[in-house]
Amino acid sequence: MTRKRSAINFDKTIAGINFTERGPQSFSKSFKLGPFQLTLNARESGIRGSVGIPGTGLSKRNIKICDLPKLSPPDLKPEETPDLPEYNKKPDMWSD
Repeated sequence: MTRKRSAINFDKTIAGINFTERGPQSFSKSFKLGPFQLTLNARESGIRGSVGIPGTGLSKRNIKICDLPKLSPPDLKPEETPDLPEYNKKPDMWSD
């Protein structure tokens, strides 16, 4: 299910952290290497980057660099689902 969009959009970058009306969304950092500008963007979906030439509008965006590991609280264990009917060890009602 998609989230309802708000009537007023808020998007601000402070010290490399992108804030929206839903809170901090990503962290980005740009580097200039010769005539190129490299930008790295870290968010829940992983680390992505872009390479461009500043001032021209030419760039290659959304280069997937790596996935970030899922962070889950250590005290929560995944639910175990029984595999076969012998899990409960109940006698079969049709056997003699």
